[in-house]
Amino acid sequence: MNKISLILLLGFTLVGCESLYDDGGIPRIRSQKQVDAYNATVSANNDKLVCTREKSTTSNIRQFVCMTIGQQARMAEESREEVRRISRQ
Repeated sequence: MNKISLILLLGFTLVGCESLYDDGGIPRIRSQKQVDAYNATVSANNDKLVCTREKSTTSNIRQFVCMTIGQQARMAEESREEVRRISRQ
């Protein structure tokens, strides 16, 4: 009985900790199914989400990282501009 109480307490603590993070009112996307549901509601190709599981430099736990196609294109262009800037110096 004592072990069950301890497990329940730990579970409730973990669930409570999850609510400490502010998501700005936007629910976090955690699966490809949610991505597909979102993409079904968006008509512009640049607004569609593309998600990957990426390993953080500070943790071994992979995170589900999502960006729109437009965001990816902007990041790629900014990276190319930065490389050009550095190569000119």
